[in-house]
Amino acid sequence: MSLQSASRPARKAGARMRFLAILAFLALIASACGGGEVATDDDEPDTSTDTEAPADDEPEPADEEPADEPADEEPADEPDEEPAETVELTASFRGVTEDTITIGVTMLDFDDLQEKNLSPQGWGDQQLVMQTYIDDINANGGINGRMIEPIYEFYTPLGTTVAAEVCTRLTKDEEIFAIVGGFLGPAETENVCITDTNNTVLVNGVQTAERLEQSKAPWIQPGSLNNRRLEAFVDILDGDGRLQGRNVAIIGSVEREDVFEEAIEVVEAKGIEPVLSAINDVPQGDIVAENARWQVLAENLRAANADAVLVIGSGQAAARGIFENGLDIETWFLERTALDNPGENTTAEMIDGIITSTGLTNDEIYEEAGTQQCREIFFAANPGIVEDKLPSEYVEGEEQWFNPIMSYCRWLQLFTQVATAAGPDLTPETFLAAAESFGDITLPGLPFASLGPGKYDADDSFRLSVFDMTIGETGDLTPLTDILDGTS
Repeated sequence: MSLQSASRPARKAGARMRFLAILAFLALIASACGGGEVATDDDEPDTSTDTEAPADDEPEPADEEPADEPADEEPADEPDEEPAETVELTASFRGVTEDTITIGVTMLDFDDLQEKNLSPQGWGDQQLVMQTYIDDINANGGINGRMIEPIYEFYTPLGTTVAAEVCTRLTKDEEIFAIVGGFLGPAETENVCITDTNNTVLVNGVQTAERLEQSKAPWIQPGSLNNRRLEAFVDILDGDGRLQGRNVAIIGSVEREDVFEEAIEVVEAKGIEPVLSAINDVPQGDIVAENARWQVLAENLRAANADAVLVIGSGQAAARGIFENGLDIETWFLERTALDNPGENTTAEMIDGIITSTGLTNDEIYEEAGTQQCREIFFAANPGIVEDKLPSEYVEGEEQWFNPIMSYCRWLQLFTQVATAAGPDLTPETFLAAAESFGDITLPGLPFASLGPGKYDADDSFRLSVFDMTIGETGDLTPLTDILDGTS
């Protein structure tokens, strides 16, 4: 079954009600396995009294039935329905047995990125973080009584070769039920290897409308589809007075050509005719070629007299190109990921002042109530392994444990909530039906989130933020506007 591109469903009952419904479902199974008692006639309250009979001059009611004992009726305490039966778990699908759900977990290979000077640090022990959360879920009953069994794979995001091998190994050789994590960066095109070629459930990855259309298996992500983010971003830019009266240019990337074309239409719909629209056709990761291409793009921006540029994809290449070619231009990034990890090739100074579409800042996410619960789980299980501090308190070169603590908890919670709602007969079909039934959903670090028919990207939280290199040791994003609900 092909998944359709995102639409905006009406919101259903709140996520708290959904959570309570799941708890009720689990309680039903638990009660079916236990020994509850059914009331008998002996349990009926005694309605007789020890008072004396009424005096003779007080007439007694003639031949009336006692009000609380109607004739020929069943006792009030008899149940109307049969007790619930125990639900038998079966091997309902590939990777799902009576006792376990096997998932693949894909993680970035920071050793490779650091060797290529593309990241000054890693994310700590990523596998330990994810395993801690899985252990916590299993210790609390798993998913409808099944334990999660993970198989870990690391991949380099540079190119698609390693990602394709990992996809095949997990889906074909290991026969997992779902992959949590997916592929990011230039490797993200291999996400369809999971959902299309190998018909396997995916949580996270990078969705596009085209990739969703190709997918046979359910694909949900806690982030937001770039097409939805684009509309919200341009709306907020316009509402903040940054769009009208500007000479706006739009620079896309070879990985985001579909969103680039849509960006032109969205900006034009605001009454702005772009002074330049061009594609950076160099794939991400080829820094020398990217820099050469941006020398040309920088001259094109000058010639067009652009004073604002909307960048769709390949953000780090754009940041380097704008900085190294001395452009004085307000820069808007559709995707914040290029601003999350400044390093040797793309420094904090290069991305200083760039405006992007975000939800909460990293510090806000880390202190949000749902993420605090994630932190408590991790640090209780791993005391003393790393200091529990805000993202802005990390120094350059220090392993950024906060990233997997925030992200992996959210990804796994999304999978767990949907798989639990799918019920004991866990298959891709029941998983998809569960995802489409949610409406509002609660996830760590997301003030507004929802799933529904045709909407498989959860995040609805949007605001403008700007990168400030003076925050902490490595810089961070700081808000320019309030958080808005993108579905309202």
